[in-house]
Amino acid sequence: MSETELTMPPEVEAYFVNLFAEAGRLGGSIGGGGAGARGGARGGAIGARLARSRVCRRDGFVSGTADQVVERVAAAFPKAMRLDAADRLRLAVPIGLTGMQQVVADLIFDSAPADESGVPVTLFCYGKEGLLSRSPTAKTTEKLWSVIIEPS
Repeated sequence: MSETELTMPPEVEAYFVNLFAEAGRLGGSIGGGGAGARGGARGGAIGARLARSRVCRRDGFVSGTADQVVERVAAAFPKAMRLDAADRLRLAVPIGLTGMQQVVADLIFDSAPADESGVPVTLFCYGKEGLLSRSPTAKTTEKLWSVIIEPS
């Protein structure tokens, strides 16, 4: 499956809309008080819906157990926040100077039997990108995947 065929889950899309709305609210409250905050939140939410969605996928058999993979990711990305997801590990990884831009990563540990040497894992990364963003979703995907596949 190519990256152009992958779609962003609705709950991740909603997370980005809320994130952009909060950023717009903050910017609007600085510039225009209460009315500016409401307008900024609306503008941020509209901007999130219009921004290009990018989905990247990597999968493979990685060394260690699922817990060891999670520990490696947590050590490499200490500011990553865990998000609610039923059947996967979902993280919001802040990028950039302010951390207001984020990439959401899903780690899915496949149900195929793992042996002592490793575990099958699939990584999905979702991001919103503008014209000048220089592919942060792809770059973050590569950084995450390099941490996941490296033995500790």
